[in-house]
Amino acid sequence: MQLPANRKLDKYLGYCLIGMLLPVTRLLGITIRRNHSLQQPPKHLLFIKLLGLGSLLVASDPIQVMRKKMPGTRFILLTDNNIASGITPFQLFDEIWTIDTSSLSITISTSLKYIVRSWQLKKLWVADLEVYSKLTTVYSLFTMARNRFGFHLKPVFFRKFLNTHNIPFKQAACLEDNYYHMAQVITQSEIAPTTETATVRLNEWDKPYILLNNTCSSLAPVRKLPDETMAAICTWILTHTHFRLAFLGTSSDKAAIEQFIDEHLPAYKQKGKLTNIAGALDFEAYYRFIADKGVCMLTIDSGPLHIARKLGLPAISVWGPTNPASYIKIPAGQENRQQFLYNKVACSPCVHHYEQLPCGGNNFCMKDIAASSIIEKLNALLEYLQKEKGRVTALESVTG
Repeated sequence: MQLPANRKLDKYLGYCLIGMLLPVTRLLGITIRRNHSLQQPPKHLLFIKLLGLGSLLVASDPIQVMRKKMPGTRFILLTDNNIASGITPFQLFDEIWTIDTSSLSITISTSLKYIVRSWQLKKLWVADLEVYSKLTTVYSLFTMARNRFGFHLKPVFFRKFLNTHNIPFKQAACLEDNYYHMAQVITQSEIAPTTETATVRLNEWDKPYILLNNTCSSLAPVRKLPDETMAAICTWILTHTHFRLAFLGTSSDKAAIEQFIDEHLPAYKQKGKLTNIAGALDFEAYYRFIADKGVCMLTIDSGPLHIARKLGLPAISVWGPTNPASYIKIPAGQENRQQFLYNKVACSPCVHHYEQLPCGGNNFCMKDIAASSIIEKLNALLEYLQKEKGRVTALESVTG
């Protein structure tokens, strides 16, 4: 199923199920009075995350901390096939249950299968990582887990009565901080967010490709830069640097990227300076390509940004309808390697805040960002990486 259809299903079916289940749940809660204390950790902790590999990567550090705090707990993830493939290489979970979302009937059948499986797990808790979904709240309820954790905010007010433990979601805070808050509640311990990157890399200058990503899910395509802006950036890179370009994306982006290249960069394609890896690699090979071949990444607010940050790759991200403060934190000492450009117009941020965007989809917050502003950022990053290469070479000559 396509994402717009999934959202409609989540909205309308979700509200119907909630309307039927809410009074029953409230009545059972009053009469049964189950013990929902958190003194003893569970044997199984099921995480639900059906959309957004990038946000799951943002949650990866809090989840890793939880694993250390709960060494006897088996961590399970319920997600779709694409996210399962993308998160598996990071070894966050002991087990991954994949829901096939290719059609409604298959989605329902696989979902029911895992509900039945969850009933067989002893001492089960559930952590719903979706922020706005209605059906994931219903799914969590159907597991009949003793403790069910979920984010509570105005658009999903009903969760207050369906979850056993509600964690206030602060939209003005960084997403990672909200995940850390959930981790604190589940583990019943103080957890300090890490300020370190997962990987520290050097000698980026020796890598052959600048990685470009102007793709995102259909959840919010207004995050994309105009093709004309991207073409101007590509032309500058290919005429002013020695690097080649690699375009990132999924298999569904491959044709659109090829069309962009044919329309705007045909001469460079003939010279072999462009590579379209959208959908060409499995996730492990995709991560290795980014880690081993990329000098840096230029990207919009999308999953590849969080992959780059997880791998320690220098990155410049461009923002308009979303606020970078809500999604990324730049660790001390990494300001030159992790940069962003944010066109904070009066109506930004709007994505995830309004169902009908104020601009009606005419994302002038991205259209008004001049290619020269992005090129200036990119040039500064490349100059820094070249100097960093010189420092490393000098240090190696002294110590070698």
